[in-house]
Amino acid sequence: MKVLTRILGLGAISLALSACSVAHVSNFDFNASESPEVRGPSTYVEPMENISRASVSLIADDVDHVALPVKSRAMDEWAASRMTTGKVVESESPEKLYEGNNAYINIGGYSFAASMDFIMKWNTVFFQIGLGYYDGAYYYASLGANYKYFEYGLFLGEFHQFIRVNYYGYWCSSDGCTDDNKDGTFESSEVRMLSDVFMGGYAGAHFWRLSLNYSLSFYTPSLDVTSLQYSMPAIVSNYVSLGFDITDNLTLRGGVVASLVREWSEPHLGLKFAIDYRTSESKPAIKAKPAADSEAE
Repeated sequence: MKVLTRILGLGAISLALSACSVAHVSNFDFNASESPEVRGPSTYVEPMENISRASVSLIADDVDHVALPVKSRAMDEWAASRMTTGKVVESESPEKLYEGNNAYINIGGYSFAASMDFIMKWNTVFFQIGLGYYDGAYYYASLGANYKYFEYGLFLGEFHQFIRVNYYGYWCSSDGCTDDNKDGTFESSEVRMLSDVFMGGYAGAHFWRLSLNYSLSFYTPSLDVTSLQYSMPAIVSNYVSLGFDITDNLTLRGGVVASLVREWSEPHLGLKFAIDYRTSESKPAIKAKPAADSEAE
């Protein structure tokens, strides 16, 4: 009975101590991908013709850490109280905790992508749908126009990407944060899936076996950390690529991708290489009845 009483007493003390401590997230970092690329047929398509295209690609670029200013009421009150007492405000961050009141977006690295596109053309207008894998999954619909030497269009889709979020902060008392909390730091991480709308447009020129394409694609990561205030920037990706048709079905393509995040004067640059394989099928034409048959009827 005494042993049980001691265990219950220790449990009550632990609960009381834990109730006096509150976790405050001061900042975080997470990885984000470039916005997916969408292209038109990249070749002249005959009227009333359907095209199916499979593509695999590799994206290679350096990793950049883009600073994202955040506000934490608990941390701001702590800094304000230190300033009123005449103390110099310094970063009391734990190891790996970024200095200042910033979160970070990590963009770049090596990525593999694959996609399937289905294109249906009438006279000059075509409708295109596609789905693919790129650090998650995405799908889209597009409407455009295809001519003998050029094409253009707009697209709208949804991007589901898996990310890892790292949180950094302090254990503070229920009354607020003080200098005594500088040793009560914590770090935690979790894997999350973001579902974001992405959109944009593209234009291209094609001649002989060559095709030059430009695509503008952007989205805003929907990561929400409720304890912090911040304005999440859009990730705007620009793709420029040159393709060469080895055969009527196989195309090699290479180019650059420049992504803009917060600082438009400092684009994040990378390379993209792809292999496309496409097949085509003509729609059955509607034949008119001979005049003699029509008169007989």
